[in-house]
Amino acid sequence: MRKIIRKILNRFGYEVIKTDDWYVSKSGKKNVVQVGKYSINMPGNNTLSRTYDIYPDFNSIIGRLAASIAKKYPEMTIVDIGANVGDTIAIVKSVVEVPIIGIEGDEVTYSFLKQNAQQFSNISIINSFLGDKRQELKVELESSGANTTVIPSESGTRVIAFKTLDEVLQEGFNDRVIKLIKLDIEGFDTIVLRGAYERIRKDQPALFFEYNRDVMKAINEDGLSTLLSFTEYGYNKIAFFDYHGRLLLVTSMSNQKEITYLHEYAIGKNNLIGYYDICIFHQQDDLLADEFFDGEAEYCRKNS
Repeated sequence: MRKIIRKILNRFGYEVIKTDDWYVSKSGKKNVVQVGKYSINMPGNNTLSRTYDIYPDFNSIIGRLAASIAKKYPEMTIVDIGANVGDTIAIVKSVVEVPIIGIEGDEVTYSFLKQNAQQFSNISIINSFLGDKRQELKVELESSGANTTVIPSESGTRVIAFKTLDEVLQEGFNDRVIKLIKLDIEGFDTIVLRGAYERIRKDQPALFFEYNRDVMKAINEDGLSTLLSFTEYGYNKIAFFDYHGRLLLVTSMSNQKEITYLHEYAIGKNNLIGYYDICIFHQQDDLLADEFFDGEAEYCRKNS
C-alpha cells in the first residue's frame, strides 16, 4: 500500500519525505475504525485505519462476493486467510450471515483479531502462518501489527512454523463446505493456495486473492504457474480487479496468453495498476460467476 501511494504521488510531481517513523510512533496506540456495521479495534500502526477513513467502501467487494455465493450455497463457510484484525469479517458480516474461519499469523495482529471477533457469531479464529508445506523457516518480519510481510532469509532473526491450509482444515473443519477462500497475505497468496489443493479439489470454492508481483518478487515467488494450474481442477472464469476493487477484465482460464500478459504487466515501477485482486470460479459456477462479474461492472459504472 505504501509503495502504491508513493507511486501515485510521484506521477503528480510529489515525493514522500520521511520526517518521523509513523509505524513506531503509532505502534503503542489503538484506533477504533468503522468497518461496515462494526467498530473494529486496530493497532495505531495499522495502515488499514487510514485506508478505511479515506475509502469507507474499501474491500466491500468481499461482502458482495460472499452474499452472491451464499444465495446458491447457503450452508457455505468462508476461509479468510490473512484475516488481519477482522476487517474483512466485519465487511462480510455486514452483508450476509455465514460462518467464517479467520486465520492470522502475526501475533500482534491476532491479538486484535481475537478482541474484535467477540462481536461476531459463527466465527473460528486461528493463529498460524500458512505455506505450501509444513516446515520451519528463518524469516524477517516487516511491519508487524500492520500489513505483516514475511520474508524468508537464511539470516532471518525469527524462526516460524508453517502449516498448509489443508492441514488446518483437516484438524477441525473437515465437515465444513468451503465455498470461498479469500487471501491477502503479502505475496504468499499463491504459495498458500498450493497448500490447499486437496480442499480446492474437494469443495471447488471461489478463490479471491491479492496478486502483488513486486512483493512476490521479493520472496522469489513467480505465481503464474500456480495461477494457471487451476484449470486442472476445473476452474474456468477468472476476473482481474485493480487495487480499488474496480473490475478490469473477465476471461476464461483457457486464455493463458492473455493471463500471462497481465501477469507480466504488473511488476516494476512503470506499471499503473500496483497490484491485482484476482477472483476465480469453478466451471460448475459459471452462471454464478457471470452474475457476480456483471454486478461488479454495474457497481463500477454507478460509482465512477
